[in-house]
Amino acid sequence: MAKQNAKSAANDIQSLFDPQGYQDAFKTWAGMNEHMASIAIEAGTRATDIASATTKEALSNMRDLAQVRDDVSEYGSAYTDFVKKQTELFTRTVQSYSNETQKVGTETAELASKAGEEISDKVTTAAEGAAQTVHSAAKKAA
Repeated sequence: MAKQNAKSAANDIQSLFDPQGYQDAFKTWAGMNEHMASIAIEAGTRATDIASATTKEALSNMRDLAQVRDDVSEYGSAYTDFVKKQTELFTRTVQSYSNETQKVGTETAELASKAGEEISDKVTTAAEGAAQTVHSAAKKAA
């Protein structure tokens, strides 16, 4: 009877290292990586859109500046308008990038928090199960 209990206890201890737990943890990490990649790709796309729109507007402003004027005094006014438009464009562009950076930071923090909670729950569940198995194995071995 003691030999059977020891064998049963050994089997219970081996079951502590359940491969399903490792698969669940891997899936959690893979899911988190997928979400992180999605956040990065979306942010990159939005940043590219901002840069493209900014470039188009800047080139349009340069086109306006480069136009031939009828009166020499109009060149000073055209340059002043160009500087004003470029300053406004720069301000809007910086604000757009700032908004994107803040959005990515928030999304990343939320994802990390969620992943941390999931992993913590899985580790806690696995530890509780392992403790119960060890307790059960110890009782059988006794």
